[in-house]
Amino acid sequence: MRATPKSVRAMLDRTRSAALFAGIAKQGDVVEFGGLGLRIWLVSDPTLAREVLVDRGRQVTKGFGIRMISIGLGNGILTNEDPVSHKRNRRLINPAFSATALKKYADVMAAAAMRADERWRSGHVVEITDEMGRITLDVVGRTLLGDDSDRDARTVIDSLEVILKRFGIGFIPGATKLLDTNLPPAVKIKNAVTSMRNTVERVVTDHKRGDRRYDDMVAALLAATEDGEGFTEQQVLDETLTLMLAGFETTANALSWTWWLLDQNPDVAARLRAEIDATIGDAVPTYDDIARLPYTMATIAETMRLRPPAWILERETLEPFDLGDYHLNAGQTVLMSPWVIHQDPRWWGHDAHAYRPDRWINSDGAFDHSAPGQPRGAYFPFGAGSRMCIGEQFAWSEAVLVLATLARRWAPAIVPGQRVKTWAAVTLRPHPGIKMRLEPAPALTSVD
Repeated sequence: MRATPKSVRAMLDRTRSAALFAGIAKQGDVVEFGGLGLRIWLVSDPTLAREVLVDRGRQVTKGFGIRMISIGLGNGILTNEDPVSHKRNRRLINPAFSATALKKYADVMAAAAMRADERWRSGHVVEITDEMGRITLDVVGRTLLGDDSDRDARTVIDSLEVILKRFGIGFIPGATKLLDTNLPPAVKIKNAVTSMRNTVERVVTDHKRGDRRYDDMVAALLAATEDGEGFTEQQVLDETLTLMLAGFETTANALSWTWWLLDQNPDVAARLRAEIDATIGDAVPTYDDIARLPYTMATIAETMRLRPPAWILERETLEPFDLGDYHLNAGQTVLMSPWVIHQDPRWWGHDAHAYRPDRWINSDGAFDHSAPGQPRGAYFPFGAGSRMCIGEQFAWSEAVLVLATLARRWAPAIVPGQRVKTWAAVTLRPHPGIKMRLEPAPALTSVD
């Protein structure tokens, strides 16, 4: 089905983008629309979306949006278009996300949350997105760069922010030519790229010099080998920047939306705190505690259903193929939106828009990805197929440990009078942010 004429220009208003796609999806499971000389397909059927991402993974590639990001990230696993080298690079990176590594990172995650707990003061109003960003920056700096000061991590993240804010430029034909000019947006992007790449290059050099022993992801990337060959220094730089983007932005947003949703759903918050209190009490949570916190896991899962950090996935067809009853030509853009599919009542029932973490708890009381009964492909906050986020377990661990550490003592409350919108760029952010008053968690009462 072809949508009524809608310009891609509307997609550049990031406060309207998510609603725009939700509206287009109502016209059919596969809808063609466009503007600015582009023809785009939006796929909103879980089976067809999974077909694009998984079954036809070799017939599609990343599209123009990712090519914009590659200007800063280089050729890391997010932007690498070659299936052979992409697969090899994932194998080389995998040990950095092993269970052994995650147990080590978990201590860093809980410690970062404890530092937030110590600096929070009852009654203070904070921008919760900034607070969650400060925690995830702390974590990514220590686990990835071995940087206890956050100085290098902050430099990189600030530079990435410059690029992400101008992500919409990638939707304009000839965007790469624009970057060759001295126009202000181009200059800002180029300066940001130079700053963050120089910073990470220095970090990699320090790791290689051997003046101190590093036990972080950069060290793991430098040591990774397959058949006697490892990453070049340039590849380590590219992969480090990619992991920094993924490790900071998405989890910070997921946690921010979680606090927003918990304040609006006090029964959920009470059950969450009861589980945390019964499981870990006043102790600092560890990696092994994650499996003992099924409702906490479910709370994060439900947040990512309603507010998926990676709200849109983009592919470009390399060759013609049929998708259901539709024929796609080579060079066409295909979009799959977790934001749209995650809230479709056909897959999630009459309460698809309700915040109900217990839908993820099975009859045995365990967290279960299949418990809601949704069809395969209807929940994909980390993508699917060979391009699925390599740091998924890292993100789950961080979100659960940070929430478990802070929610037992704190119940941030939304400052009245705000209108919180979604800002749909590379990730789905709260806009303009979420101001919350730091309130002590209420005394626990019996929760059924």
